[in-house]
Amino acid sequence: MFHIKICGVRLKADIDAVSQAGGDAVGLNFFPPSVRYLDPACSTTSELSEYAGRCGLYRVGVFVNKPADQIRRVIDTVGLDAIQLHGDELVTDIAGWVDLGLPLIRAVKIPGRKLTAREIEDRVRPWTDAGCHVLLDADAGSAHGGMGRSLDWDSLRGWSEQFATVRWVLAGGLQPENVAEAIRVSGARSVDVASGVESPRGQKSASRITQFCERARNAWG
Repeated sequence: MFHIKICGVRLKADIDAVSQAGGDAVGLNFFPPSVRYLDPACSTTSELSEYAGRCGLYRVGVFVNKPADQIRRVIDTVGLDAIQLHGDELVTDIAGWVDLGLPLIRAVKIPGRKLTAREIEDRVRPWTDAGCHVLLDADAGSAHGGMGRSLDWDSLRGWSEQFATVRWVLAGGLQPENVAEAIRVSGARSVDVASGVESPRGQKSASRITQFCERARNAWG
């Protein structure tokens, strides 16, 4: 999968910033209400995805409550390396997304308060049992992420040490100022950021992307 994903890129300049900073993945947002939305029917979106691929970046398509047939059309048009389900999708519908033939990342949205390892595991296990990678994000309600809310990193450390058997992704409220601490406390080996590297909201900052990637890599040593 990836170590550092910058989600919600919209410009080739964003791709350049991620590549030069040492990130290894980008998220292409296909959720229309989002400030980071990309229209899959627009030629510039395909060009952006192609450019990210040429730069050696792992391209993750972010979808919210989209049926498999609609996701397939985006894959065929844009070209992706993985699918991220970031809505209210049900694990009972997993077969349709599996048939798309790409790795699946399930965003498991959890409260930012302290949680027991069992409370986290009960949310995560159905998806890992179904073969998904998991991305742990703060529950942002109908906004479905990208709101800068953080998780309780101590709780994630407790869960990971007790239950996690596969690498998971930490998201939610990460930014250059806290990513090293988040990694140290939670034990995450993979991180995802959107709003934390923006200035203003919805517009990626090359300097913040650079700071984020450097501090994450230094935290892992």
